[in-house]
Amino acid sequence: MKTINKSRIPKRAIENKSVLCEAYDYPSKVSFTRGMRVELEGAVMLFISGTASVNEKGESIFPGDIKAQTRRTFDNITGLLQNEGADWHDIIRTTCYLADFRYYDPFNEVRNAFYVQKKLDPLPASTCIEARICRPELLVEIEAIAMIPKGRGG
Repeated sequence: MKTINKSRIPKRAIENKSVLCEAYDYPSKVSFTRGMRVELEGAVMLFISGTASVNEKGESIFPGDIKAQTRRTFDNITGLLQNEGADWHDIIRTTCYLADFRYYDPFNEVRNAFYVQKKLDPLPASTCIEARICRPELLVEIEAIAMIPKGRGG
């Protein structure tokens, strides 16, 4: 029988409670963390869980307003990145979920303006998917992956 090496790559949860509470702090508990920091040989990968327009108490904000929800979602992700010494220039991939593709144009308008403001070049790789989101009042959710040099942040 083969022995399994139980060594693990170091990892820890990402959080920024001034922006977002943890999912396990919700009144109805949810089993996930806001993100995960994974330490590799010369780099760190940040995996940001699906993030939406919620406040530090876990409450949905800006119901029915796709533009305001998109801006808050970007702000929430920004707060998580900042807590790890990262920013949007470190993002390599996003996956964007829209409750309805009829929201794509206003969502993309806000996203493009945000990326121009941040002077991102190149833009992150991205996929946009129409999907049912965890709460009916939420119209957009974004997950992100970033890479930073080992030793920065956290």
